[in-house]
Amino acid sequence: MRLTKKIDLLLLWAVMLLTVACGMSSCSDDEDSAGAEDGEALELLTYTRALTDVPTTRAISVPSGYQLYTVQHPEAKDGSHVIGAYLASNSGTVLRHFVYETNHWHSNVIVKEGNSYYIYGFMPMSAVEESSISSVSDSYSNGANLTLEGLKSLSAEDVSVIVGVKGVENVWDDVEVTQGNFYYLGKGRDKNHVYLLFDHLYSAVQFSIRIDNSYSAMRTIRLKSVVLKTETAAEVDAHIELRPESKPIANVTFTQKGTTTGKVVLLDTERTLTTSYVALGSLCYFAASAGADMKLVSCYDVYDRYGNLLRSNCIRENRLNLLASVKRGERKNVQLTVNPTYLYQLSEPELDNPHIEVN
Repeated sequence: MRLTKKIDLLLLWAVMLLTVACGMSSCSDDEDSAGAEDGEALELLTYTRALTDVPTTRAISVPSGYQLYTVQHPEAKDGSHVIGAYLASNSGTVLRHFVYETNHWHSNVIVKEGNSYYIYGFMPMSAVEESSISSVSDSYSNGANLTLEGLKSLSAEDVSVIVGVKGVENVWDDVEVTQGNFYYLGKGRDKNHVYLLFDHLYSAVQFSIRIDNSYSAMRTIRLKSVVLKTETAAEVDAHIELRPESKPIANVTFTQKGTTTGKVVLLDTERTLTTSYVALGSLCYFAASAGADMKLVSCYDVYDRYGNLLRSNCIRENRLNLLASVKRGERKNVQLTVNPTYLYQLSEPELDNPHIEVN
């Protein structure tokens, strides 16, 4: 197979929105948290639920391109997407968790009325082996440097970081949520409501594939496996510079770890191609460092129009240089079309050397 480039369409990928609210009942702390700490426990509620109950006069304003996290990731409702939130104050910095359970987000975050906090964080925690944070110029009011260790360079998980915090005293209040604010002032009981904005660290790609209409009348292609590979290390550390500005992510740097290269299996069960595009694997997220050297490795069988096997277990590698230009927070939809380059006489073994067109 050969990979032929066509015009590519870059799609801006929407970022995410969460809501945070004061808990009506207490939540258990992690082992490293102070169980006897005084204050109000924060409990996250889904933005979708709040909209269901909100009066028509309520206005929630968010930056263009944002949407609810559970709209973009409905699988988060099973509790697998855990938020790691650093709560920084005069008394120090602690890492706390938000977990989605029974229609809203529970937390082990404790805040005190009148105390100032800065909230930085990331999700999902399952994608990160270790994390650390430091302030900018000795104050979190100037921003933070966040390090996430042990990320996969090719991943099924959409790693994101907090880029905006907005507190309100009443869940029914009109509110404008903006990027670049990480400050939160603790309130009294039932008055701790916080909206969080998240933005992506990765780029993303979605493949779909079909066989050319004319070619399908003469040949059948049966895919047996497709693997997306990169020469980049399978694991990377991400260093994120967050600043209180309109574009909060000032810089993201990925550092490679180890010598094992990254790969993601897009197809591991046999599939006969049709003339309609079908998704090839799930959405795949990738670090910027992996975008320049990715390739598709395909294994397939070719049959003639009578069902006779012409070639078995063909292996082809197709370079994907087109992904090098996909930026953080963007998704590329890559459409693959299997089409012939030449045919033998019909009386001979009829395998041609099909190539893939990219739309």
